[in-house]
Amino acid sequence: MAWSWRVSERGRGQAGLLLAGLLCLVAGSAVAQSVDESPDVRVIVDVSGSMRTNDPDQLAASALELLVLLLPDGTAAGVWTFGERVDSPLPLGEVDAGRRADATALRPALVEYQQYTDIEAALRKAAEAPANGWRHLVLLTDGVIDLPPARGAKPEVDAASRRTLLEELAPALAAQGVVVHAIAFSDAADLALVERLSRSTGGLPALITSPESLLSAFADIVERIFPADRVPLVEGRFSIEPGVEAFSALLFHDPDARPLMLVAPDGTRYDARNPPPGANWQMDPRFDLLRVPDPASGKWRLEGEISGDSRIGVRGAVSLQLTPLPAVVHPELTLPLVAWLARGAEPWSAAPEDLAISVDLLDADGTVQVEVQLQRQGERFVGELTVPELSGAARLRLHAEGQGIVRQRYLAINVQPLLSLLPGAEQGQGLDGQAGLRSLGERFHTDIATGSDGEAMPDSAADRFIDFIHDLPAYAAALWRDSRPWLERRGAAFAGDPRQWAVAGLVILTLLSLLVWRHRRVPRRRIHREDPHV
Repeated sequence: MAWSWRVSERGRGQAGLLLAGLLCLVAGSAVAQSVDESPDVRVIVDVSGSMRTNDPDQLAASALELLVLLLPDGTAAGVWTFGERVDSPLPLGEVDAGRRADATALRPALVEYQQYTDIEAALRKAAEAPANGWRHLVLLTDGVIDLPPARGAKPEVDAASRRTLLEELAPALAAQGVVVHAIAFSDAADLALVERLSRSTGGLPALITSPESLLSAFADIVERIFPADRVPLVEGRFSIEPGVEAFSALLFHDPDARPLMLVAPDGTRYDARNPPPGANWQMDPRFDLLRVPDPASGKWRLEGEISGDSRIGVRGAVSLQLTPLPAVVHPELTLPLVAWLARGAEPWSAAPEDLAISVDLLDADGTVQVEVQLQRQGERFVGELTVPELSGAARLRLHAEGQGIVRQRYLAINVQPLLSLLPGAEQGQGLDGQAGLRSLGERFHTDIATGSDGEAMPDSAADRFIDFIHDLPAYAAALWRDSRPWLERRGAAFAGDPRQWAVAGLVILTLLSLLVWRHRRVPRRRIHREDPHV
């Protein structure tokens, strides 16, 4: 008899508290790597044969060009491609004008399609070069692990590689300061693999549903690695305040859209052939990227059709700061929020008296689901946001305004149901929001758990819960990296409160009981089939 895992509203809250307490305990013992402010970015692009069908317009090449354009000068970056073998058409090096030109010339390398898909080898190869800071791997794939038959009997060899990747390689990468942002280029990809790789290393998972969403996903990843301030862009209009040193406009549009026009506060009109003085205007069939130094203050206007993901970034002496938050969050859990305006590297002690900072959580359609007004405490603003019942891509929008200063920051996140960490962890629920999109058996063409004869019962929910417990160290390492400042602040209070130690003991006792029960559990029953008697 198969187990079922049903949790009431109250039970879900208790499960959330149990898991939160457990993660805090495990995270405290996770390896915390000291890093500097120089992360590098390594893009890994799937060039298996299926990409010929799933990417006929070479959107992967456009996204790669956009990513290199958005990276700050001096950032170490490189490109790897993989199918049956792993190649490096653009070795790791510092981003400059020459490196950006080299990335633009990579399109031919992205259509050298290969028959098989070795994701494990690609991640190993891209991660092996040392770095001065965190290594961010951006994995773009449209399929599942599919190794050549010469490597072993199929599908067993594919399943073994997948287990090694998730159970050994991913935890090792997380401990070494390697973050994997995994992007599923189609719903034929192994969504559960994409989710677990990202979750266990602290990266952002994404499922691409349109050409525009691929470009937006790459831009979101860059903003997670290199946070940047924005100003609101409403119906093609935005304001630049005095003191802004430069602004950049990333404008997404349809390939057949008419050329965009930029109108300055004094009415001067600019386009790609006649940009503002000192500006750089780059065009692509699906986006324009415009950088304007020393812009005039006042109201600017864009003429032309642009998508809702377009954004105006600004750089100046004043910046909006937010304490780090994880890329993957879960409903009913609370996120601690601490934000402030900074001048240089320090909190701005002379921030406007009427300064107000709020945080909104937006769903994939841009609809506000939660709104939180942060409370001022000295130079900082603090508050908490409880994640609502969502599933899939979402964004946190931080908005600060006071005495004519307006700043925004957007942080892409992925909301995954808390119970998807347990029996649903193999369903890919957090990317598309649909439970049971594709079972593990379908991914490998046969049900490995039951076999073709259906002899053994599938793993129960309890089995998968134990598997989840085994994956906790890697997940905790990623959570520790993102949440360490908050945990350290809470550590002092924890040490002096006996009730906290009682909760910790209860969590450990519960887990030990589960492990003992798992060890003593009787073997799963076999299904015996008999021929009917006449």
